[in-house]
Amino acid sequence: MKQAQAKKTKTAEKKQTNDLRSRGAPIAGTAVVWSKGCEDRYGISAVTRWRWESTGRLPKRDVNLGGKLGWRPETLAAAERGSSAA
Repeated sequence: MKQAQAKKTKTAEKKQTNDLRSRGAPIAGTAVVWSKGCEDRYGISAVTRWRWESTGRLPKRDVNLGGKLGWRPETLAAAERGSSAA
């Protein structure tokens, strides 16, 4: 009986660990603005973000961490100042 309970507890612990690892890219809390954070910042969809990137409305991404691309907050702020002045 104790072995069955121990096995259930062990399985539950593994499931919790896997749940923590399966989350998506961070949105905030780092010195990088990721895609989802950019979408939230401007209130746009992923398709609109892609369109803005391809037309040059958003600056090129300047951070590459393990293949994940993003922007420095200063880069987006500079682009905002530049577009509002134009």
